[in-house]
Amino acid sequence: MASVTLEHVKKIYDNKVTAVHDFNLEIKDKEFVVFVGPSGCGKSTTLRMLAGLEDISEGTLKIGDRVVNDVEPKDRDIAMVFQNYALYPHITVYENMAFSLRLRKMDNEEIHRRVCQAAEILGITEYLGRKPKALSGGQRQRVAIGRAIVRDPAVFLMDEPLSNLDAKLRNQMRAEIIMLRKRVDTTFIYVTHDQTEAMTLGDRIVVMKDGYIMQVGSPQEVFDTPKNLFVAGFIGSPQMNFLKAKLVKEGSGYSVELLGVKIPLNADQNAALANNKVGTQEITLGVRPEHTSVLFDGKQNAIECSINVNEMMGSELHLHLSTVNNDSIIVRLPTVDLTQEQRKQLSYGNKMYITFPAKVMHLFDPKTEKNLIYG
Repeated sequence: MASVTLEHVKKIYDNKVTAVHDFNLEIKDKEFVVFVGPSGCGKSTTLRMLAGLEDISEGTLKIGDRVVNDVEPKDRDIAMVFQNYALYPHITVYENMAFSLRLRKMDNEEIHRRVCQAAEILGITEYLGRKPKALSGGQRQRVAIGRAIVRDPAVFLMDEPLSNLDAKLRNQMRAEIIMLRKRVDTTFIYVTHDQTEAMTLGDRIVVMKDGYIMQVGSPQEVFDTPKNLFVAGFIGSPQMNFLKAKLVKEGSGYSVELLGVKIPLNADQNAALANNKVGTQEITLGVRPEHTSVLFDGKQNAIECSINVNEMMGSELHLHLSTVNNDSIIVRLPTVDLTQEQRKQLSYGNKMYITFPAKVMHLFDPKTEKNLIYG
């Protein structure tokens, strides 16, 4: 078991392109950390530097107390699970899982014990005699994970291991990785572009963009208190709504004005804005779809919208709306309590009104894109 420390790590390629900028992170022993972000954000490059598959241009990488910048991958006490499984097609599942142990010249009895133990944990004992081509995608991914488990590494590295699976199997494997983590108590570093995987798997999430860390925190922290527009828009599905608005300071209190509606902020928000020395200014207002309410009766202090699209998702509706100044808004509306008359009102072109309380609003500076309260 081991901690992982990255201090001012950079990756600069020969063409002078910087893929990772000044990456600083302390990963605790037995912690599950997820690197998440869009394609090209540097998350896989960072993982490959951890694995020793990419050279580190600048900075220091430690596994435990040992600096491993120049240590060969095989000597770093890590195991990596790849997106494409990387199994040997001509040998059995058993031999795939045993391969790295044979290279270490481990005795056959210990190899057999480790392979059978890993196969039992992953539920693939009955497949040990088969070759990879006879397995489904999910079964192959279990074999790839089993091949890593048998090595008993200090650190597990996983590079988008579920991205080749269909949606149903991906959900199943996600649950299995959560259970696996409880049985294999070691340090996990997991890379994904899927924010749902990040939210459900990680003790902490590292949100990345263009080679920079945008925010580090628990899934709940990142969801509740995004530090900037990028994190706010990336974490959450459907993504957060963004509206042009104005923050107005009146004496010691603040309120938000948009589309003829004035929403006074609460005591905690007032205190944070005052502490950050924020004055009256234009803002980008962020509100999540699930925190937005629909008004069927009355329109006092509510925002007028028109319905563009009504998506039926089963337990909820996703309403795509336009405001009078053509801002787009998505509302997640539970269906369980909707009457037939209300359902009829939720049709294309109809007018409706929405509202949201101050406590769910996020206020961003349009220029710096920082959260004026939490940034």
